[in-house]
Amino acid sequence: MNIIRINKDAVRPAANIFTQAFKQEPIFKYIFGNEKKYSQAAPWLFASWVKWAVRFGEAWMSDDGNAAVIMRRMENSEMSFSSMVKAGMLPTPLKLGLPAFRRFYFTVLPILEKKHKEIMGNTPHWYGWMIGSTTQGKGMGRPLLEHVKAIADDKGLPIFLETATESNLALYHKLGFEVKDQQIVNGECTIYFLVRQPVSK
Repeated sequence: MNIIRINKDAVRPAANIFTQAFKQEPIFKYIFGNEKKYSQAAPWLFASWVKWAVRFGEAWMSDDGNAAVIMRRMENSEMSFSSMVKAGMLPTPLKLGLPAFRRFYFTVLPILEKKHKEIMGNTPHWYGWMIGSTTQGKGMGRPLLEHVKAIADDKGLPIFLETATESNLALYHKLGFEVKDQQIVNGECTIYFLVRQPVSK
């Protein structure tokens, strides 16, 4: 497997990877409410996030189209409103529909932002925004994580990420991540917040 940088022509394929990867993710099941709504809205949402990462963050995928990762470089790039507009996120409420938009932006997102700030503060770091594989549980996303780890280590930066899939925790632990906190979202699912410290060479 070779790892390639996602460009604007690969936005849709990368979004499709995430759409397949997160179909059973508890947090997205909570946000969208049912599989039909997820199938309708998730591809657009993920594509808008990939567009943002291509322009303002970091985005890679496997050349076989089975895994992708997008990152936010928090050492020098905030997810500003203007950057979200440039990435085409303005129609998000319309694309998601009001119920899903409310669950995400008024329930889930405040939790993510609060815990992110509590755990990382002003420490420069990378934010593991989305890491997904079309063959979940088969380790296809591990090479991408190793790729990200190597770059973060070169920069001396920790990596922060969240997951709502408990079975992911064992893999993240093997890769050097530690659970720093967790929170139940509206009685529906639990989000785990993890950090990996950089390793000096």
